[in-house]
Amino acid sequence: MADCRVVNKSMADAVSKISEISENYKRDGEAFMTALNEAISPMEGETKDALNKFFSEKVQPFITQGVPDAVKSTSDLLEGNRSSFEKVDSEIANSINSGGQ
Repeated sequence: MADCRVVNKSMADAVSKISEISENYKRDGEAFMTALNEAISPMEGETKDALNKFFSEKVQPFITQGVPDAVKSTSDLLEGNRSSFEKVDSEIANSINSGGQ
């Protein structure tokens, strides 16, 4: 079996940073959508309608929800693993402290 070493603080820091990155992606995605909508707002006609539909149905869900959610899922996964390691470490220490009882 391969060795496994988890540094709790490093993992906790990574979880926090990745969660922050997810929030940044969401905020920046919303700013991007605002800029796109402002760019096409003076347009008229079917092209504008098609762009609005494409942006609202395809682009917006991806950049304001899909990417941020994928990044957040990574943070959640790391946190679950970090938490599990912390719990197991505590259980092992308690077992040792209680004489293996």
